[in-house]
Amino acid sequence: MDTKSNEKLIIGVIGGKGAMGKLFADAFTDLGCKVIISDIDTEITNKELASNSDIIIISVPIRKTREVIREIVPFVKKGSLLTDLTSVKEMPVEEMTKAKDCEVVGGHPLFGPSVGLKNQNFIICKERTGEIYKEYISLLERLGIKIIYMSVAEHDMQMGVIQGLTHFSNITLGNTLQNIGYDIEKGESISSPVYLMRLYGVGRILDQDPELYSDIQIENKYARELAKKYVESSKQICDAVNAKDKESFEKIFNKSKDYFKKINKKSMKKTDDMIKAINN
Repeated sequence: MDTKSNEKLIIGVIGGKGAMGKLFADAFTDLGCKVIISDIDTEITNKELASNSDIIIISVPIRKTREVIREIVPFVKKGSLLTDLTSVKEMPVEEMTKAKDCEVVGGHPLFGPSVGLKNQNFIICKERTGEIYKEYISLLERLGIKIIYMSVAEHDMQMGVIQGLTHFSNITLGNTLQNIGYDIEKGESISSPVYLMRLYGVGRILDQDPELYSDIQIENKYARELAKKYVESSKQICDAVNAKDKESFEKIFNKSKDYFKKINKKSMKKTDDMIKAINN
């Protein structure tokens, strides 16, 4: 397919009424692209969108992604680009490559819809690329998005840590506070700034959709394995505390401290800046 101007490029967003889908649909419209959307209550169907779009973007919950891709694969227009905005990549890319005669890339915006697009990171996993792919990357860059390229396997491994392990830790802390009946508002009023940062991080996660976080933990095989590792590490520290074994505790602490030595000083400065922001 020849490269098209933005005015002639038709971008279809499946899930275009959701927060992330709408964010991108509106942004591409502002760039002069013709944008069509499908959702659960739109006249246009997913199949019709797939057969009429040059770029097809799937922006649906992870648990619906496989079903939607399988629904549209037979209808994807020849020479078009099929992509997604999903937090896991192995499953959707594997399913999207079953579409013939089209380009395929996995995509993952590393931000939520509330923060906008400019200067935000966006991972691209190239699978089958051509001229429409180049158009898509150009559009993302015009939106001020920072593109990061990596393989599907590397993406899911990295997200297993960055999303899976971090969310697991935060949700575990929230669940523990709930289980012990801790007075969060009292703790907030007497806590140190460092504790507040952690508390607000937990609150931010727990203010969002539980289905999203369930999918992130369970649909990423690396996240599942890392959850086990987290529990193992927690048990090591717990055993040392319960045994009143300060030597073992400090050994674990110092090994971790040495592992983090490349970013320890930066971490102090960055968190000092965050503390100042909280205090203001």
